[in-house]
Amino acid sequence: MAVDFGKVAGRAALSLGAVALGAAAGATAERLVMRLSATPRSDVDLAEFYSLHGERVEVTASDGVVLVGEVDRLPGSRVTIVLPHGFALNRNSWYYQRLALRDRATLVFYDQRGHGESTGATSAVSQDYSISQLGLDLHSVINQLATNDPLILIGHSMGGMSILALVEQHPEIFGAQVIGVGLISSSATSVATSSLGLPTPISRVVQSLVPGVAVAIAKGGVALSHSRWSKTDLGLLITRLYSFGSVAPINSGEFVADMISSTDFNILVKFLPNIYEHNTLESLEPLQQVETLVITGESDRVVPPAMSEAIIERVPGAEFVVFAESGHMVTIERHEEVNELLAGFVDRVIERLDHRED
Repeated sequence: MAVDFGKVAGRAALSLGAVALGAAAGATAERLVMRLSATPRSDVDLAEFYSLHGERVEVTASDGVVLVGEVDRLPGSRVTIVLPHGFALNRNSWYYQRLALRDRATLVFYDQRGHGESTGATSAVSQDYSISQLGLDLHSVINQLATNDPLILIGHSMGGMSILALVEQHPEIFGAQVIGVGLISSSATSVATSSLGLPTPISRVVQSLVPGVAVAIAKGGVALSHSRWSKTDLGLLITRLYSFGSVAPINSGEFVADMISSTDFNILVKFLPNIYEHNTLESLEPLQQVETLVITGESDRVVPPAMSEAIIERVPGAEFVVFAESGHMVTIERHEEVNELLAGFVDRVIERLDHRED
């Protein structure tokens, strides 16, 4: 009997998800469900999260992939801030930071390859979904949209990995053109060491299986969809569990789930093995030449604080902030405090630029 390994891999992925859910959620999920009924909705509804718009731009990456983005131009701006977003999200994930920073600098947002409106790496150009390629993509964005501008780079999760890949590829621009770097809920090493909030024995099994299952699905060409499931009550519960460390407004969970559900699952599984292989820890020295801010949530189940601490150990003098009762989407969950930190960070970088020019 012929075995369809793609379908087997797909079933394995679903089984793996069930195991993870049962182990990670448990009483925590039960408590969360009980508390959600008393959780107020925020003043920002789902449509509002997608309401901010700037000048639409397209960037051609080194392999021909088209990256779609927007530029919020500030006349007389001293610096340009480029903000790559995280895994399974899109440029709209920066909603709160966009509101807070657009009166301080010109802002550049773009959808990472295969996310949002940006095209995937098709066979017509390449099949590169590596973190290294994301660094090259970021370099293309800089070269085509902010060629001569003093730059601040702020990345969340996989967006931070994109910045660290650029550090490894082009260390010469850090301290020269790039004068500030903000890394939020990000890592310079493989996320394979994360427990995902699971008991240690189970997390080791799950983490060992994820890359192989993802590769099998990707190679098998299985057309899988998570768009419907991710918006079910169970899907929203898991999204909240892995996004937040507190009972954030219901709208926030719906927004994250909506971004995840709109991202092609087949592209996500192509990214996963590369995220697990990511390691730029030995290439962080250039960050000592720029103002550096590292932010994490104490309850981040995806990229735990220890991964941010590993960055800080390699970048003496960097500012390090850990938010209590906060998870991976700290940019949304604690947006007021994060925005206050980022505003002060941007002001310091501009002041440093002024001193350098004197």
